[in-house]
Amino acid sequence: MNTVALNKVRAIYYGLFSSLFSYINSEKDFNNIKQSIELLSQAPIDENSKTSFDELTSFLNEKGMDGLVDENNQIFYSPSTTFIPVTASFYNEDRDDGQKRVEMTNIVLKSIYRRDNTNFKEAEDHVCFIFNFIQKLLEQDYSKIDNKLVVETFSVVLNSFIDSFIQDVYNHEDSHFYKNIAVILKVFVELERTLLNIKKPIEHKVRKQYEIFHKKRKSFTKRAKRNFDEISSL
Repeated sequence: MNTVALNKVRAIYYGLFSSLFSYINSEKDFNNIKQSIELLSQAPIDENSKTSFDELTSFLNEKGMDGLVDENNQIFYSPSTTFIPVTASFYNEDRDDGQKRVEMTNIVLKSIYRRDNTNFKEAEDHVCFIFNFIQKLLEQDYSKIDNKLVVETFSVVLNSFIDSFIQDVYNHEDSHFYKNIAVILKVFVELERTLLNIKKPIEHKVRKQYEIFHKKRKSFTKRAKRNFDEISSL
């Protein structure tokens, strides 16, 4: 596979993950997700992801949009299920709006893109914003594997928490569709590290404060509606 073709596939993966970890509530969102899964399942990265893609397809064929939306809500938005952090700051500092948001904002300012405040109310270090940002960078120029801002975003921000996030999604009590997404994301992240020559960070012990908070149920928070495109260009 040549560089342009490879980067187009990478962009689809990043776009898929961005949309899946966002609030899903429209036919357009669902159709984009389903189309991406159908496309990527034709050439999975390995046998583990092939099995997961097959199970994703079966889930969508059986339960459709309602099933996906329900699981998305139960995992990320329900006040009655286990809390999963969605920002780099929380995983690194036990709180949102920390240093990782500052670092991610500074990276974004080096690009032609900005957070679309109208359609995306979350922080710059929110996992779906990070995925969407990398997707946009790849789409801007498919000819480079080592896009400097992609490398910086991955190494400085995403790499610091993505393994813990994957584990939390995989282990969530309501994770069925998303358990397979976690498998595919893990395989994809490992491939990205190889392509970008980035090492997996040394695992650090999670602070007790996080361990206690992680066991608590979510408090109710009204979420803003998000569009599939979360970043606007200047």
